[in-house]
Amino acid sequence: MSESLENHLVHGRRQRPDGPSPVDVISVQSQLVYGHAGNSAAAPPLRALGLRVAEVPTTLLSNAPFYDTTRGRVLPADWFADLLRGASERGLPQRARMLVSGYFGSVDNGAAFADWLDQTLPPCPQLRYCLDPVIGDTHTGPYVEPGLEKVFAERLLPHAWLVTPNAFELGRLTGMPALAQDDAIAAARVLLGRGPTWVLAHSVSGDGGELVTLAVSASGIWRWTSPLLPVDVAGTGDVLMALIVAFLLRGEDMQQAIGRAVSGTHAALEATLANGHEEFDVHAAAPAALAQPHRFAVEQLE
Repeated sequence: MSESLENHLVHGRRQRPDGPSPVDVISVQSQLVYGHAGNSAAAPPLRALGLRVAEVPTTLLSNAPFYDTTRGRVLPADWFADLLRGASERGLPQRARMLVSGYFGSVDNGAAFADWLDQTLPPCPQLRYCLDPVIGDTHTGPYVEPGLEKVFAERLLPHAWLVTPNAFELGRLTGMPALAQDDAIAAARVLLGRGPTWVLAHSVSGDGGELVTLAVSASGIWRWTSPLLPVDVAGTGDVLMALIVAFLLRGEDMQQAIGRAVSGTHAALEATLANGHEEFDVHAAAPAALAQPHRFAVEQLE
């Protein structure tokens, strides 16, 4: 921020309480004007479930890049690092209980976040870091700069408590096949050895056109299956992560939180199809997750 802009913005406040505002989740992701991906997908269900969210954008875009035009830009790394610094100056990491990261937009932003994380996590033992390693998908291939995969694997994964790759991303992070259930379980176990307590592998291929979601930890493996729907929209992984985080913070265990998250995400996809909308109906996710916690039964495999 330039000195003249700082002088223009700085002003006093006549009255205010001294107490800091509460925050539950710091969400570091992309941000859109139109549509739902990154923070623009994750924040609505988090807030609908009563969580206080501090959003740190990595990009500011008019819409997801699969439209004919996309305006805006990936934030320059110095801008992004400055926002993270400002969050620290306001004491957000000391008060938040969960930190989520998603799409970074550039290797430089990923490295800036990793630098901030190295400094932030040690004095904040209550802050659990949840990593969504956004790399790409089976039908798109990678859609991030190649160097980001190294940042995920070497600098972010060791800090993560929960990591939520889709099957394609799980394969990229491990160099192993991961599209089918048994392969995904083997790859998830490799990721567990690199730091996380939980690996949630989603969009794994199941039998008869079903999608499989797997939760893998040192204590066991759990599976949920749901029908594959004929819809391709941005933001499904962001909503899935947001719902898991929300229900964990509401006091549910991991299996309960994932079950609700799978139910809510699937219902939001159904609502998208029913309404004929070109963007993900994220506002349907939280009510469905509350109303249908056991829509897709959990199976413990080990």
